[in-house]
Amino acid sequence: MFRQLLRTVPRQLRFYSSEAANEASKEVAKPKVVSSVQAGTVLKGCNVRKNGEDPVALADEEYPAWLWEVLDPEIQKAKLEADPIVAARKQRRELNRKKIKEQNFLAGMRS
Repeated sequence: MFRQLLRTVPRQLRFYSSEAANEASKEVAKPKVVSSVQAGTVLKGCNVRKNGEDPVALADEEYPAWLWEVLDPEIQKAKLEADPIVAARKQRRELNRKKIKEQNFLAGMRS
């Protein structure tokens, strides 16, 4: 009974030493990617509020550093390699999406 209880209780494992993640973020301090518009340009159609105004583009230095990290696939890959739990979760989600698509496809063929 104890084994069955252990299987049902979600396990959470954390790695508190994040040296590899810190090293990856230090390398990205300088933005490799530059924004597609100049600072001060009004970004039409990007308004998300009902009565708000369109946002104005900022200079590249005014944006947070993590924004440039999101755009770089090499850094994202390094972060996944540094955290095996997140990598496993991402892989599990991809497999679930594929499985759902297959099931939906097969269900459509039966109808």
